[in-house]
Amino acid sequence: MATVKPYQITTSNQEVVITLNRSLIEQEKLEQFLDYLSIKAIQQKSQLSEESANQLINEIDNALWEKQKGLFEI
Repeated sequence: MATVKPYQITTSNQEVVITLNRSLIEQEKLEQFLDYLSIKAIQQKSQLSEESANQLINEIDNALWEKQKGLFEI
């Protein structure tokens, strides 16, 4: 009896194709995992220092707060 593999990986010059058995993982979890891989790939290529990243995070937080604070004012 042949055993069905839970996944198969094929590669070419520009692509990696992963075929998964649908019962292996929920689609939402798979999308979260692929998002994580994308972020990790971007991180590896980034020249942004940790200090600059933290500053950018703070700027984004402040901008979001300014846009949303009206929702919390009494």
